Amino acid sequence: GVKVPTLIVGGRQDAIVPLNCGELYQRALVNSTLHVIDRCGHSPALEKPLEFLTAVLGFLAQPH
Repeated sequence: GVKVPTLIVGGRQDAIVPLNCGELYQRALVNSTLHVIDRCGHSPALEKPLEFLTAVLGFLAQPH
């Protein structure tokens, strides 16, 4: 039932929540965007902070 714009950020090498889960979330959430960060595990905000921030700021800057 989530209808608000949603950003899903996942690390390609996440061993806890695999990328296919992010893909399933994207299909389940109608108005969602999946952003995958390469060479990153389960904590994109800690492992790749600049890439994570760029993804979040880019998403927030889009008209929704």
